[in-house]
Amino acid sequence: MIQEITKYPTTPSLEFGANVRHFNEELFTLIQDLKDTMEANSLNALAAFQITSPLSVIVVKKDDDEFLELINPRILTREGKVTPTETTAYFPGLSAKTNRYEKIKVMYEDRGANQQFLEADGDLSITIQRKMDYMYGSNFRVRLDEEEQKVFDSKLEFGTDSITQNDCPTVFKRDRLLQLFKFLFVAALFGTVSKFFVSEETLSTVISIENYAMISLLILIVIYFFYAQYEGKQYEHCTSCQIGNIIGTSVIALVKLSVLFLVNYFLLW
Repeated sequence: MIQEITKYPTTPSLEFGANVRHFNEELFTLIQDLKDTMEANSLNALAAFQITSPLSVIVVKKDDDEFLELINPRILTREGKVTPTETTAYFPGLSAKTNRYEKIKVMYEDRGANQQFLEADGDLSITIQRKMDYMYGSNFRVRLDEEEQKVFDSKLEFGTDSITQNDCPTVFKRDRLLQLFKFLFVAALFGTVSKFFVSEETLSTVISIENYAMISLLILIVIYFFYAQYEGKQYEHCTSCQIGNIIGTSVIALVKLSVLFLVNYFLLW
């Protein structure tokens, strides 16, 4: 039966990963549920924790589409180091560069309670290690170095995998708001100058458009101020310098708008 997959922020704990003691229909049903859930979600592996079972069971779909059933798995030996970029259904849509062993030797039991041994490398080794993290009350975040953890925590906070570093970028999305502000400001200046050259009938229309333009500029400044701070929180290494830049840019924009307003008020209205 297809089960709901456990996702962040539900936290793995040591109550999961309990050894299987009874090789009975309850266990076989769990294994089948893992397989059904994998097929329904196009996954290549699941740990029992991921469908809320406390038992120490992992099912992996191999390259030949056969299922590998690991009951009470334990890693006996480890060789080499690799840094793969991993994804998991526990953190849907997010990835991270982890630290894993290149090769492992695993002892486990099959559904007949027979002890088995498996030597795994490549993707199979990484997959088994990732699923075994859940059995020890953990997830792949603990396999990240300090810098990668900061990046991944930003991904979690903002719900996007597009964040690749916490250093200050040279271009921000908020810059588009500044470009729009500049365009509207120039248009408003043009409207101010044009008032000297239009007829009385047209003047009221121009003034009305000018008023809407200044209101739009004020709204843009407010949007920029709050969005810029939201965007800046994604980059932990330069938060303080960004805040100063955001405040300064907003103040300059307000000064420009104030000058435009005063020119319109004293000379034209």
